[in-house]
Amino acid sequence: MTDETTDRTAVAAVRATWTAAVAAGDVTRLADLLEEDYEVWAHGAAPLRGRDAATAAMGAALASYAIEQTFEPEETVVAGAWAFERGLDRMHLTPRDGGPPRELVQRALLILHRGADGRWRYARGMTNGLPALAARGDE
Repeated sequence: MTDETTDRTAVAAVRATWTAAVAAGDVTRLADLLEEDYEVWAHGAAPLRGRDAATAAMGAALASYAIEQTFEPEETVVAGAWAFERGLDRMHLTPRDGGPPRELVQRALLILHRGADGRWRYARGMTNGLPALAARGDE
């Protein structure tokens, strides 16, 4: 395998580990996939700055919802110790209090960094909601 193939495989493995940790409600494992200075700009929300803030928000979400998440990458670029993925993030949210489930579909841009330990982790993220028709698949 080429270095680029190895890096793309490693980036895909981070994504798979993330979705498995979300499904398991494992906030500790999610934290391990984030850089200390991780920052995410979620659609319509204040930025979350730092691993602790992000994992606290994920912990609160996982306490309220069972979440099944998938990410459909449209593009993955690796450049040295940095990589980014652009694609669609889909979440099936089932309230733990028994309310009706809902679907969330949004565009996502994820930036990963390979640390001194050789591991890829999420460094930055940004999401943007889709127009109502696109979210239903009509577009």
